[in-house]
Amino acid sequence: MPEQTEQRGTALLVEDEPFVAMVARQILEDEGFEVEVASTGGGALSYMDRDGHALAMAVVDLGLPDMSGNELVQRLLSLRADLPIMIASGHGKAELQSLFGRNERMALLPKPYDVAMLRRALEELGFVIED
Repeated sequence: MPEQTEQRGTALLVEDEPFVAMVARQILEDEGFEVEVASTGGGALSYMDRDGHALAMAVVDLGLPDMSGNELVQRLLSLRADLPIMIASGHGKAELQSLFGRNERMALLPKPYDVAMLRRALEELGFVIED
């Protein structure tokens, strides 16, 4: 019988590439998150209006079709200043740090990423990852 992963709450995954969203969703579910997926910034904000108070974290792709990821991150933080956010982008980590600075509630996840990179970013946000 497979080992049960501790439930960590809901993660909002904001990603417009279906394959990337599918893979990221699976990794997050394997790490114990219930995952809500939005493919646009508007969809993410709509979710925040309904259930944003209950989110454990968000993963935001910066390349969204309807608004810049930078704007979405700022709007998410204006709604929930304590929300841990993982920023996924094809930009390098140094470029992401220059955009967002250092913030203990944010983890930078350069794309393309793999399971180990996403797990490391979860640890940066304070989630305990077990091997």
